[in-house]
Amino acid sequence: MRVLLVAAANATDGGGEKHVADLLMRLPSAGVDVALAAPAGGDLGELAASLRVSAFDVPIQSGFSMGAVRALRDTIKRIAPDIVHAHGSRAAAFARVADPLSRERVVYTLHGIHADQAGSRARQTVFLGIERLLRPRTARFVAVCGSDAAKGARLGLLDLLRTSVVRNGIKLPLPTALPGRFRAEIGVGAGAPLVLSIGRFHEQKDQMMLLRAWSLASRAHPDAVLALIGSGEGEGRLREFAISEGIGDRVRFVRPRADLAPAYTDADLFALSSRWEGLPYVVLEAMAYGLPVVSTCVDGVPDAVFDGQTGLLVSPQDHRGLGDALARLLAAPDERSRMGDAGRAQVCAEFSLDRMVDELVGVYRDVATARGVR
Repeated sequence: MRVLLVAAANATDGGGEKHVADLLMRLPSAGVDVALAAPAGGDLGELAASLRVSAFDVPIQSGFSMGAVRALRDTIKRIAPDIVHAHGSRAAAFARVADPLSRERVVYTLHGIHADQAGSRARQTVFLGIERLLRPRTARFVAVCGSDAAKGARLGLLDLLRTSVVRNGIKLPLPTALPGRFRAEIGVGAGAPLVLSIGRFHEQKDQMMLLRAWSLASRAHPDAVLALIGSGEGEGRLREFAISEGIGDRVRFVRPRADLAPAYTDADLFALSSRWEGLPYVVLEAMAYGLPVVSTCVDGVPDAVFDGQTGLLVSPQDHRGLGDALARLLAAPDERSRMGDAGRAQVCAEFSLDRMVDELVGVYRDVATARGVR
């Protein structure tokens, strides 16, 4: 079976592109002849080259142009894939316009549903309209969590009869790291409680709410430190707020990096403050490293984090609730240990990469069989 993966970004610091990278590495061993269509450059293209996977430059990272559509159409014609697997709304829009057989072979994975969340009301209306218009030009939808399937159906973005839920999975066991390396890098002593959060500085991740929560939680735990790994246009405001709240010495802003093992290894607790998500890889990774998770209860997060068992869940934009949850676990090392052990066991049992790949190959086979491809 030949599958063309289509991505609208070329860096693997986002969940959708990380997902594509995992498929590039694992699909060949599942009997799939895989190729990649994505913007040039970046570590996604480098990964494809290292794996000797055919990669094609399609400039679909921003805006809309007929030149980009033609580039993707030419790639599809050249590859003649059985399946065109598009990741995220932008890649799926281009794939469904470019592929004359999109109704028969385009598989669209929704890595979270953002069309009704980001930007102005006018922008949301435009993007929702595009998704609804292109819905019939899709052979199969894939949601990374059940809540996204339900939400997509409610918004008219997908057809439940043509939707499969395939939850994200991670490669286990995860890399090990020498304890203390990350703490030394950011200037946090061995005895200080360390809370970790990872994500781009964007309204979706709502780190401003997390800092408000941290301002409350750190009053009871003045020796604790919050490490924010990320970057983005919101960083300046976040830094200013931390200083104005008097918690600048209890917050570390850390640049993104490919190797997160030292950070997970040294942390005591993982925090996520998102307003919306799909099924976040960082939550699965944190749990696999034995970290309890304190998170907003959004979208696919409750699929992994069971409130009171593997972490604590609070309502989105509830900084007081998040602050209370952080303070509670910072004060309870035994409870953190119990939740961390339960989370690690759950990820190993339910969120393996092998399971995810097997389920996606099953989707490919269903779509290919419906086309008469064997």
